[in-house]
Amino acid sequence: MYNRGRPIPDKKLEVKKHEYTKDVIGLDQKDVNQEYGETFRDWIENTTLNTVKGLNNFPVQEFSMGTTESFDKFYVRHKTRQVKILKGEYSYHSFATNVEFIEDSPLTSNDCVIISLPFADSGMEWKYHETMKQCSKLRIPVLVDCCWFGTCAGVTLDFTYPCIEDVVFALSKTFPVNKLRIGCRFSKGNKDGLQIYSEHGYLNFTSMQIGLKFIQNYQSDYIWHMYNKHQTQFCKENKVIPSAVVSIALGTDEKWSYLNRGGPFNRLCIADELAKYKYC
Repeated sequence: MYNRGRPIPDKKLEVKKHEYTKDVIGLDQKDVNQEYGETFRDWIENTTLNTVKGLNNFPVQEFSMGTTESFDKFYVRHKTRQVKILKGEYSYHSFATNVEFIEDSPLTSNDCVIISLPFADSGMEWKYHETMKQCSKLRIPVLVDCCWFGTCAGVTLDFTYPCIEDVVFALSKTFPVNKLRIGCRFSKGNKDGLQIYSEHGYLNFTSMQIGLKFIQNYQSDYIWHMYNKHQTQFCKENKVIPSAVVSIALGTDEKWSYLNRGGPFNRLCIADELAKYKYC
């Protein structure tokens, strides 16, 4: 019950039929595309619980079907390189392409790297700065996956490293809209399929419009403020450690070892448990 990362199933935030999509037909697509990217950027930078550095180094914003679509474009763009990830990363990478773990195979100039911040296996910062420094030194292209942003506090999202090509966000872990695949990629202007989709309007404007409504109505710190007390209570009751991500806890006892994802952590996704608590 604690495996698989997912949003808190907050009934107050569920998308009602036609509630968000009734105005999509007839919209000026160029205007929606621009508003979506700019609003998403503001939503990120307006956090007061986290620190965001260097997002302005990535002036091009494009709709992405969650963060996952951006991964696919990154794989293709660097098809001659070896994809490297840390143990415990998003399992999609291992299914979608040939990956090697940084812990088992030292980084080389022939690699490309995908790393999550907060880290997928713990909801904390994990080996981020040391990896970015090494990638910058070796000129290894990097994609930073920030899919857990919108649920965290106390995280420094430092995008100032020159090795970073893509920074990707999504609402799939923040709000109960994970099936709608609402994300945004920030880049320095990549020439790939995602850019072509954006230029020609081959985009899911329904998902974009729903995403806009959420980030216009709920600040990026909303979920953490709403559920932090409940996370603390759950962790105390179950003798686990609260993560920087409000819907994640870390188990240290052997009984939680079945949740180990190959890295050093036993990650509990407590989203469903948090939804059982009464509202603050």
